[in-house]
Amino acid sequence: MSNIIKINPVAPEHPSIEYVADILCKGGVIGYPTETIYGMGCNALNVEAVERIYRLKNRDRSKAMILIAGDTVQVSELVISIPEAAEKLIENFWPGPLTIVFEASSRLKEFAFGKSKTIGIRIPDSALCLELIKETGFPLVSTSANISGQPASISAEQVANFFGDQLDVIVDGGPSAANIPSTVVDITRSPARVVREGAISALEINTVLEIE
Repeated sequence: MSNIIKINPVAPEHPSIEYVADILCKGGVIGYPTETIYGMGCNALNVEAVERIYRLKNRDRSKAMILIAGDTVQVSELVISIPEAAEKLIENFWPGPLTIVFEASSRLKEFAFGKSKTIGIRIPDSALCLELIKETGFPLVSTSANISGQPASISAEQVANFFGDQLDVIVDGGPSAANIPSTVVDITRSPARVVREGAISALEINTVLEIE
């Protein structure tokens, strides 16, 4: 069984954040809570760690995984541009459960995400996630903590049931506040399109983007 560490997701204890961040900085893979469901994470710029998540999830490598960033400056380093449609969505829904699909920057193409021309990124409304990103200094992979095709995990116990001792640590932040994943909007298309409706409705997205 993987090491499980309890952390308050609303007011995360700094020593615990340092412990988990150190694992991430060493190329580790973790299970952790977000404001939606439990995710699997690693340094998004560490090829070996990213490939390890693909193997553990049995995920098709042609499908890029979602990343979480700490701020829009970090986002801008990962994408070619932040167009007007994205700016409207960011202003209204970030931080929060909205993933925006951008054209990936050449920086990402140096890593395991080079198989995809686009990348989904969000800034989470999660103190725990943001503290981990701040402590490590890099964006994190944020993919559902499950085997591809299986139900998403909404507790640390479910993550452990899926992966046993294959993760370096599982962060237990209690049961998920919501069991709905983030909404995904592709702004590389014109007009932008809701690819996956999740915690934010398509109606809310289309209203902000003035799409009928």
